[in-house]
Amino acid sequence: MLTLLFLLAFTFVGITFFGYGVHWMLHQKWMGKYYTAHMAHHEKLYPPTDFLSETYRDAGAESTFWFFLISGAPLVILPVVLLFLGKLSFFVTALVVIEAVTLGLVSNYLHDSFHIKDHFLNFFSWFKTLVKLHYQHHVDMNTNFGIFFFLWDKLFKTFR
Repeated sequence: MLTLLFLLAFTFVGITFFGYGVHWMLHQKWMGKYYTAHMAHHEKLYPPTDFLSETYRDAGAESTFWFFLISGAPLVILPVVLLFLGKLSFFVTALVVIEAVTLGLVSNYLHDSFHIKDHFLNFFSWFKTLVKLHYQHHVDMNTNFGIFFFLWDKLFKTFR
């Protein structure tokens, strides 16, 4: 049981660090077209003065969803490769892959939900706190890169 909890925690730490890092990179001009695409979300679709909408305003071709998906693919592929090399069991591989995919989907869903004015999750105080933290990210784009987990922001001094 302790090994299982360690594995879940280790995967959580790795995936949230990945998410923080990719989001931070999307805010760096050297990312080129990915920076430009991400800035469309911040400056055109959801500037601080128009942070909420009735439905989510999708960036379409300028979406960075695919960038996250493709750059995160090795995090899902590596455990599968290790399974075939006999280094991981099927159970461990399945657990890591399921957790990684779930965290990615939850992060994407929560992020989109933060921008919807009357989202049902607004009923919960924890969600309202996350919306405020994400709003701060739109006010000061050098802060709060985490979507729902801000330990990395605190460690790298980007938390506000």
